[in-house]
Amino acid sequence: MKLSYVTNSIIIFSSLFATLFFSSCNSGENLSGYSASSNGLDYKIITDNKQSKAKVGDYVQYYSSIRTTKDSLIFSLKNAGSAEIGQVAAPKQKGDPIEILTLMGKGDSASCLISAETFFKGVQLPAPLKAGDKIKLDIKIVDVFAKADYDSKMVEIENQKVAMAEADALNYIKTNKLNAKRLSSGMYYIVENPGTGATPVNGKNVKVNYRGTLFNGTEFDSSLKPDRTPFEFVLGKGQVIKGWDQGIPLFKVGGKGKLIIPPAMGYGEQGQGSIPSNSWLVFDIEVLGVSDAPNKQGGMQMQ
Repeated sequence: MKLSYVTNSIIIFSSLFATLFFSSCNSGENLSGYSASSNGLDYKIITDNKQSKAKVGDYVQYYSSIRTTKDSLIFSLKNAGSAEIGQVAAPKQKGDPIEILTLMGKGDSASCLISAETFFKGVQLPAPLKAGDKIKLDIKIVDVFAKADYDSKMVEIENQKVAMAEADALNYIKTNKLNAKRLSSGMYYIVENPGTGATPVNGKNVKVNYRGTLFNGTEFDSSLKPDRTPFEFVLGKGQVIKGWDQGIPLFKVGGKGKLIIPPAMGYGEQGQGSIPSNSWLVFDIEVLGVSDAPNKQGGMQMQ
């Protein structure tokens, strides 16, 4: 996710935060050490590594967390597993938390106070917060880099994500003792039965039964449910995810197996329904038939 500045992340994540529970409860507020900036932001520097401070226009890679003024944790981006990238901008209003980034450098950490109503704008305040309360936004800067270095930094981060995702796939394969083969696209497959019928080719109508799960075993879709029928689509026309267009031709009619599909060939960063963003997908596949494509327009979609 690319954010222009921290206040954007407040809006983007507020609906998620509103559903989370507090992890602890202290007896009283802890507001010691905060002071007001020239722009009216209440803040305090927790760690100062004496590095060059970020400037407007720079990009920062950071972790953030949200606490009540009694230090009850609402959300931690570090616990969620990935740092954000944001661009440092000039404050747009009094008390704008974006200002804190210009007071921090690589390795620094800080905390600032924000109105709960501002942070949870558009959603109901979660208990025990009430109108007039403040929350603590804690920031830990992982790295600071100039705008000119943004593209190369994003490539580096993307490569790190790919490597981590690949490690997850290999761990899944090892844990489940699968004899999987890897395609150059990064997709893995297991042929349990190659089949003896026709081979699916682009432009042909293909009928399949399938069951889709995540690495944790959660089922997100299946044509095998009592109220469902086999799924049909035209191969190679973009009517299904890329992993299917590439993986289904690995089986002939009567064939069965698994497709282990990386996020880029599935639903990517956007996710889909109950499928979280950047999820690997595991499909149990059985190819039932191959026929001429129907004479109709429009694509088909899995439910």
